[in-house]
Order: sequence, then C-alpha cells, then structure tokens
Amino acid sequence: MLLKQKKYGYVDMITLSMKTSPMYSCIFAVKSIIDALLPTFTIFVTANFLNTAIAVYNKETDISSVYRMVAFLAGMLMYNMISSIFMDLINCNRNIYFRKKLVPEMLEKRTRLEYRHIENPKTADLINRVCPPFDSEVWGMYSQVLSVVNLAVYIMGITITLFMQVWWIAITMFVASGPILYIATKAGKQSYNADREMTKIDRRVNYLSSVLKSREAVEERSIYGYSKNLNDQYSDNFGFARKFKLKVARWNFIKSKTGGIATTVYSVCAMLTLLSQVANGKMTIGMFIALMGAIFGLSQKLSWGINSLVEDLTRKREYLKDLTEFMILDEHKDALVKPAKNMTFKVIEFKDVSFTYPDTDRIILDGISFTIENGKHYSFVGVNGAGKTTITKLITGLYNNFEGEILVDGRSIRELTQSEIKGLSSVVYQDYARYYISLYDNIAIADLDNPNNQVKVEEAIDLVGLSEVVMNLKDGLDTPLGKIMDNGVDISGGEWQRTAMARSVMSAAPLKILDEPTASLDPIGESMVYRNFEQISRGMTTIFISHRLASTKLADIIYVLSEGKIIESGSHSTLMTEKGVYYDMFQSQAEWYRNTDEYIKEETIYD
Repeated sequence: MLLKQKKYGYVDMITLSMKTSPMYSCIFAVKSIIDALLPTFTIFVTANFLNTAIAVYNKETDISSVYRMVAFLAGMLMYNMISSIFMDLINCNRNIYFRKKLVPEMLEKRTRLEYRHIENPKTADLINRVCPPFDSEVWGMYSQVLSVVNLAVYIMGITITLFMQVWWIAITMFVASGPILYIATKAGKQSYNADREMTKIDRRVNYLSSVLKSREAVEERSIYGYSKNLNDQYSDNFGFARKFKLKVARWNFIKSKTGGIATTVYSVCAMLTLLSQVANGKMTIGMFIALMGAIFGLSQKLSWGINSLVEDLTRKREYLKDLTEFMILDEHKDALVKPAKNMTFKVIEFKDVSFTYPDTDRIILDGISFTIENGKHYSFVGVNGAGKTTITKLITGLYNNFEGEILVDGRSIRELTQSEIKGLSSVVYQDYARYYISLYDNIAIADLDNPNNQVKVEEAIDLVGLSEVVMNLKDGLDTPLGKIMDNGVDISGGEWQRTAMARSVMSAAPLKILDEPTASLDPIGESMVYRNFEQISRGMTTIFISHRLASTKLADIIYVLSEGKIIESGSHSTLMTEKGVYYDMFQSQAEWYRNTDEYIKEETIYD
C-alpha cells in the first residue's frame, strides 16, 4: 500500500512517485538534469562558435574551424526536437500507469472511510480537495521537485560560469534570489489557502452547474422555469469566487512583477559591467554575447519562473497537509470485504438507543427500544424527520456512535464484522442508485458470488414486475440503461425503482428494508409494489419505512415515530382501535387508497 497514516512532507513529493514507478521517475529525472546542464554547455559552444566566426571573418582562421561548432549546435537542436516527441510518448504511458495504480488505491481508502465523514461538510470538502486529483497531484509534486532540481542545476551552471569571468556578479546574483524565493513562498501559501476557502463555493457552483446541464432536471427546468433563478445563483457564486481568486492573484502578480523589475535592472547592470571586461580585453566578444543571453534567460527564470515554481511547490506542500489530515480520518479496516454468506438472525433488538448526528445538537433518536424478529414484517411510520431513515443507518452499520445497545441475537452490532453487517440486510432507499450499465448487471451486482446466475436474475425481474419492460427492450437484459452509450435506453422512474427492488430480491440478506423507495409512485402503484414485495419476501424479515401508509396493513407490527421516540406500536387493527396518532394519519390518507384493493384485484401483471 502506498498510502499510509503519517505526516506527509517535502520528501514524500519524491518518494510517492518513486514508489509508484521507479522507472518512469528515473527517466524524467535524468532528462531534467540533462536539460539543466545544456544551457551552460551552450554558453561555451556559442562563445566558441562566435569567436571562431569572427576569426574567420577577419581571415585569422579557415572556415572549416566553424564546422565542428555548427555540428554541436545542430546536435543540440536535434536533441531538443527528438527528446520532446519521445518524452511526450513516455509521459502518455506514464499518465496511464499512474492512473491505473493510484486511483484504485485512493478509491479504496475513500471506501473505507466511516460514513459520518461523507455526510460532514468539512470532511466532505477535504475529500473533494484530496481525492479526485490524487494521481495527477503525485506526479505534479514530483515534477515540481524535478523543476526545482532543474532550476538549481541551471542557476549553478550559469553562476559558476559567471564566477569564472566576474566573480562578484555571480555572488550578488545569488544573494538577490533570496527575497524572490521568500515572496514566491508566501504567494504559494496564499494561493492554496484561497483554493481551500473556495472549496465550499466551488462545490456549490459545480452542483448548480450540474443541475443546469443535467438531463435529469431538464423537464422541471422547463416546466417551472427556474433556470434563470439558478443561473443568477450560479453567477453570484461564480462571481464571488472569481473576485476572491483575482484579488489573491493580483497581489501575487504585483509581487512577482516587482521581483521581475529588480532582476531586469540587475541584468542591465551586469551587461554594463561585462562590457567593460570586453573593452579591457579580459573577455571575448563571443563569451560576452553568450553570457548576456544566459543572464537575461536567468533573469526571466528568477523573476517569473522561480516565482511560479516556488508558488506551485508551496501549493503542493499545502496539499500534502490535506493528505495527512485525510489519511487520519477514521475508517473501517475491512470495509472492502464481501457480504457474509448465509447470514441469519433470530432477533434484532434496540435497547434505549439515542443518536445525534456528529457536530449537531439535535437529538434524532431519543431512547427508543423495539425488537425485529425473524420472519415478521414491520413498518416504521411518521412524518419526515422523525428518525425513520436513521434507524436503517444504524442497522446497516453506517453509524456506530449511538448510545444504548443494538443487539443481533445478543451480540452488540459493534462487535459484528463488516462482512456480517453487509450480509445482514439489503436496503432500497428513496434515493436508490441508478447504474448506467446493462439491466442485467444492475440487478446481478447484488450477488457478487454468482454474477452469472441468469435464472435468479430473471426470477427477480418477474417478481418485481419488470418482465414486460424487458420484453420491450431491444437487447433485453443486455440493454444498457441511461444515455451514456449509443444504444442506451432511459427507463421510467418507476422502472428504476423496480430495478432497485430486484437487486434487493437478488441479495441473500435475511433482512429486507424498503426506505420510502416508492415516493415517486402514485398511491395505487405504491400499494401494488408493497403487496408484491410482501409476496416476494414471505418467510423473510422486512422493514417498510414510509410517511405514507400503503405498507402498514401488510405489517405484523407497526412502529409510529415522532420526534425520535416510538409513541405507538402494534398491528394495523390494534392501532386503528386505539384511535391515536396512527389512526389520525391513516384517516387523513384514506382517500388515496380507497379503491386500491379493488384495482389491484383487476390487475394480472403481478399474478
């Protein structure tokens, strides 16, 4: 494993790339050093060429003396041209290799994170800063180090050459680079801090952009005409971010420009000094011209190149601080294991369980106690925000920072392995996943040990009422869903829901949970889905969660939640007799389902 829980620093800018690929890292290192030495070599070749050319012009030597220098210069030009093409090819292969090796490792680390970090805005911003660009950041850091080495070797070569000619010019140039380095370092920190502050704004801007461009929202954008409002919000957020970054960039530009003016003045002074050396015969014309080209080139690097380089290097250092913070986030070590096979239970018991989401004060569950017995059907009902979905998050192990006890056959759920927790339940959420892969794969992924079990997939499709849909698809089960592929097909929201339910049917988990997956269906369709799912799951344990009451008649026990507490429990008939909160809720929704039973009896699609 390349990623570890440690404090990352400048040394890791080298080691991360070296551990990823020693071969590619060494190739680019050698190329960088050669490129750094060439300018110094060019000074002497150019000086020799000019002096020889002048001597030929003055008839002091034969023209054949120039040929060797011309050959050297031509060779360097050929090297620059060929090496550039060759390194572009190598870099393309290097980019593919780094992506294949680093992206999966970062995805694994991200997968192991405790779920609370995903829902926490602060750590979510940290994840967004660290994860997506990881492979490019690793190479970017190493490239910056190579650029520093390249610049150091380049400056050293020019400085030594100058020292051999006029020693004090070389020393003053070296001293003058100190303030420029300091300014560049400060600019780099300011730029990265600006990026860090802008992460939340960028996340909001990206979300607004996706809503404005996505196919999923196009109908509502057209019907309700809210595009202008979103455009205004996008413009406001984008404008704020742009002005903030521009302010930082402006100050960095002014500082860099000041350094550029200083180095330009220094170069002019150096030129005047070297002219006196030529006039006194202490320096040849060829060496003067070659040195002046090198000095002005060095001036540009000191004024702009070094500023940009150190600024980027400082930004990378700040990225490593974020990486250090990211790596110490709590995680489940065995999060990548497959669900346990043949997982069973007799009873799941909540004993005086209370829960508050991290970094919040609101109590979501307030000392609730109840049991889930194997083979029975349960329904949790209540208004939005009553804590129904939170219960599923605790059962599925997404959070373990609750008070009280959750016991599975007497064992604390905290003692269960991730494999056992995954094998315990399957959930169909209201915001179920839509995978833009084939319909078959959409369902088969629920049983990773038997991905080619077509008979079981077809049984699941038949049970949830998707058979007719499959028959009408051009490529049947092999039809890609969504519009990513050319032959992809969009299916309706209800059909996506049935696909999600088919995944639950495929799962071998003994506990099936439906967490308001029918929210986008009409009441009759909702009742049909719940009845069908009840037939599918006979002999299993099911939990229906909804603020609509289509599922409650199917449940053996109904738990009514309000403000994090269970205020009523019992069967449908018992709760109706008590005429409490459940009775009032059911009566208020009765009109929705008045003729549902008669309608369902007439339907044959689910028979």
